[in-house]
Amino acid sequence: MIFTSYEQAQDAARILCTSGPIGELGAGPPLGCFAPLRLALGAIRQESLATEAILHMPDGPDDPFMETGKREVAEITSAIGSLLNWADIQLCRVEVCECRADRLLRRLLEESMVPSQTGFSRTLGRNNCLIAGRFDARSAERSAYVLIEHRNQIEHAVRGHRGWRARGVTGGVSTTVYESPAYPHTPVSVYREDTLACVGAVAGALRSA
Repeated sequence: MIFTSYEQAQDAARILCTSGPIGELGAGPPLGCFAPLRLALGAIRQESLATEAILHMPDGPDDPFMETGKREVAEITSAIGSLLNWADIQLCRVEVCECRADRLLRRLLEESMVPSQTGFSRTLGRNNCLIAGRFDARSAERSAYVLIEHRNQIEHAVRGHRGWRARGVTGGVSTTVYESPAYPHTPVSVYREDTLACVGAVAGALRSA
């Protein structure tokens, strides 16, 4: 099933659940942020898949009631999956968005065929950057990669985003590849355009490294 409108998704949500983020989708005005909905759908999908697996375990002669249960659970799992696929591509209002800002960054890098990994700072004690390109800690001096940072904290919500800073590192020498306008006070309203520009600059820098 593919939802082509918000109303179709709301109808499906009403059938699935009346409480929590799924219930809010079904009952309320358009959502500003889809992160809680995605998490809720992901959780009940796991439960539904687990139930399906249990129902399909061989445990004796065929039971018509069991077969009916299998079909019903399969339909529920399919509906949840369809709603999750729909929620996954919805755009939040950036000023209230609780989604991780690096979610879009990673997706755009993947679409640009740029490998990436999270960088952990022992000094800061947290994930402080995204490392774009092929980085090997054992031979860092021979690597060419780009560090994409956000005020020393990569795992932040979109609503708190204030721009990216990308620094290319080749042979141990660091140069600025991209810096958002007015960083670190870039308006969150330009988050999507800014992230797209950052990825374009990073991909270009890695190609020419």
